This record gives sequence, structure tokens and C-alpha cells, in this order.
Amino acid sequence: MSEKIILKFFLISAALFALTFSSCKSTAQEAQDVEEVYDSQAPVVTYVNTSVNKADGKISTILLFNSITEVVAIHPINRSRYNLEPGEFKYNAATTELSVSLPKSVPYKINDLAFHIVGEAAFPGVFVLAGIDSLRGEPGVFFEGKEAQEGKDYSYDKESVRISSLVPLNVDKDSFEICWATKNGVVTFSNNTQKYKDAYNKFYNNWSRSIHLRGSN
Repeated sequence: MSEKIILKFFLISAALFALTFSSCKSTAQEAQDVEEVYDSQAPVVTYVNTSVNKADGKISTILLFNSITEVVAIHPINRSRYNLEPGEFKYNAATTELSVSLPKSVPYKINDLAFHIVGEAAFPGVFVLAGIDSLRGEPGVFFEGKEAQEGKDYSYDKESVRISSLVPLNVDKDSFEICWATKNGVVTFSNNTQKYKDAYNKFYNNWSRSIHLRGSN
């Protein structure tokens, strides 16, 4: 059976074997009135916490950012923080990979650090499935507690391994879960799933079962 690598939004943290990602809405958005109507033309501001993938040495946000305004290197044990200047990081929106050049003032190697990324996320949400093993089967995509339908709710480009929402998915506020298999395990990237917990568990178990069966052939 594959390891399940969980990439959660909000309050969940975990020690992961190959990839570590978490994301959450900004403080400004948390303070907004819950009754406020979302303006689809307004930029979505979010953050992602990620670490270096030990398998390939890359940093991937998975969630697509239109622009990144802040990158902070954080030591995961002593919590030392180092704000990087714009010239010290470069973002590839096609792959969601972040290249970092640490200043000499940072006494650690890149592999020893986690990274806090702040910026404007794409709306509707776009995701690049870092490290996917396409031979293990298709990704699982669930929006608002229901299994999303390719071509109706989202599009999936296999060459770029990019999932693009075809519905107005606000990555900060809406509920979703995206799952895919890598050579190191099964990854989930999700937000606000608690209110549909039972439905997501059912969908995930059904999807995961098919992935495990595929991998055992």
C-alpha cells in the first residue's frame, strides 16, 4: 500500500515523507464578514507553506499563483525566519516550481528549510500535480463534497499535469480535495473539507482503492 501524504489547508500540520504543503486564507480574508458576497473580479490572496521535495530537490506550490509578493524561509525546528528579497526567488507559473537563492546571511541549506509563500492565487483555482505518476491512474477531484466531473467542473491537461477549475472555485473559501499518486505515495491537497468529512472520506477511499489496485498490477 502506498503512503498517504496529506497536504491540508488551515490548521492541520504533519511530518511528511516527500512533500509538505499547507495553505490557508490570508488574515485579511479571515476577518471578512462571512455574509460578504465574493467578487469574482477581486484577486484571491492566499499563502502556501511548503518544503523542499527530498526526492527531486524542488519546491512546488501546487496551487498556481498569478504573482508572488513574499517568500519567507523558515527553519522548521527553531522557527528562525528569513525574508527573501524579490531577486532571491524565481517562480515558474507553468510548473509552480519556486527557485530560491539564499543570501549568505542564512546559515542553512535550502533542504533544511520550509518556505512561506504569499501571493495572488489564480481564480478560479488552478493546480499542477507535482510528482504525479500517471501510470497509477487519474487524479481524484472533489469539489464541495461531491466528485467533480472532468469537462464540466474542471479540465485536466495530462501533458502539463494541470487541473483548471471550470467553476468559480475560490481556493481560500471553497471546499475541495485533489488527490494523485506519486512514486512515493498518495498525495491530497485540500481546503475546508470538514463540513463534508464523511463524503470526502467515501470518495477518497473509493479513489484510493482503484489507485492501489492499479499499482499492484
